[in-house]
Amino acid sequence: MSRVEAPSDLPPTYTEYPTELPAQLPIGPHQVAPIVNVTELQAHLRLLGAIHKLKEVVQSQEDGIAMTDRELGWIIFVNRAVYRFFAWTAATRQKTSPSLNETYIPPLDVIMVWHAYLL
Repeated sequence: MSRVEAPSDLPPTYTEYPTELPAQLPIGPHQVAPIVNVTELQAHLRLLGAIHKLKEVVQSQEDGIAMTDRELGWIIFVNRAVYRFFAWTAATRQKTSPSLNETYIPPLDVIMVWHAYLL
């Protein structure tokens, strides 16, 4: 016999994505204004999704180290990304224009390391 769940046991249903954050968020005993907006949160989630997909692609390689040890393949990939991050930052600092624009955006593995440094 299958159990029928009462409506109160089900998660709430959401019909649309939020387009605004509340004016104040509870942080401990304080009420704090958000420092990001919904668009920035969506962009961050897209970045995290791209990094997750990158890891899956690296670990699903059919040749090289990832073929025999998925975790070791990812570790080596991340270490190379750290090296590439430092190479990118050194090259970026040598440019006459220090501001970032679409011509200075690094590849995803470098962005992943940059993101980790920002945490």
